[in-house]
Amino acid sequence: MNPVNRRRAMQALAGAVLVPALARMASAKAYPDQPVKVINPFPPGGSSDVIVRAVTAKMSEFLGGSLYVQNLPGAGGTIGSDRAAKSPPDGYTLLLSNNASQAIAPSLYARLPYDPIKDFDHIGLIGTLPNVLLVGPAVKATNFQEFLAEARQRSATPNPMAYGSGGNGSSLHLCGEYFRHLTGINTLHIPFKGNAPALVALLGGETAFQFDNITTAIPQIRANKVRALGVTSARRSSALPDVPTMAELGYKDFVLGSWNGLSAPAGTPADIVDAVAKALTRALADPAVAAQLTQYGMQLPDFPPPGYRAFVESEIKRWGSLVRMTGAKLD
Repeated sequence: MNPVNRRRAMQALAGAVLVPALARMASAKAYPDQPVKVINPFPPGGSSDVIVRAVTAKMSEFLGGSLYVQNLPGAGGTIGSDRAAKSPPDGYTLLLSNNASQAIAPSLYARLPYDPIKDFDHIGLIGTLPNVLLVGPAVKATNFQEFLAEARQRSATPNPMAYGSGGNGSSLHLCGEYFRHLTGINTLHIPFKGNAPALVALLGGETAFQFDNITTAIPQIRANKVRALGVTSARRSSALPDVPTMAELGYKDFVLGSWNGLSAPAGTPADIVDAVAKALTRALADPAVAAQLTQYGMQLPDFPPPGYRAFVESEIKRWGSLVRMTGAKLD
């Protein structure tokens, strides 16, 4: 090998060694040294937005850098999730992951542009939000057993009870179908373009009942505009302590709700993932943050951040079976 070629070969070898070393140095230096974007794949003002802003504000204090929220809604959370999946895995883009885009979407959409497991490093669960079985003025029942009797009576008629949801394939639609499946009661599903118009229909007597997110439902319950008959969590909600769980009412497998966590693009350096996970744990342990989240009906996780990946995997299987049961499918 002549001197010129030898020098070029040595330069190439040095580059091959130097690039990974520089990447390790970059992840090892102080993180974060610039603002960290957290994509919320849902519109501003909703429960997920309130939750992620409360948590990231406190995390910023512990990380020593700024975390800011970017709302990127659309297609059941899949647009924002796809953007996060395709972002550089450098720790400066995180995702508010959730059951809609991570657990329901894989079975609901014929073509999902990302893999909810392979394309993400799942950092940690923020918490879970139970849904609430609500009845409106069109129903006379004041408790679950009376409601069940009334629904059974109408089940065999041409006018079964109607329930609303935020749309075909939504988590609240799947809750309604699961209720129908478990009870054997014939009901009529009316899909709306979002949970808000579905709730308006319930208040107006257009529908008889619905499952709703606890955060949205609480103001209407406290104003005595709707009646809460059951919550879909494993234990009673501290926000609605007098409302029994569906398990208490005889349906032990009816534990369905929404959840939120933090995830990063796959390949994010392990030390950065660990730093974010530790900041999340400290934020959730902060009394003010914990009080704010529980006020909204959120139940904080009972397992540490490393368990979040297995949790997501189990939720994909669980929600997938419900999607297949209902036959819901979107392009």
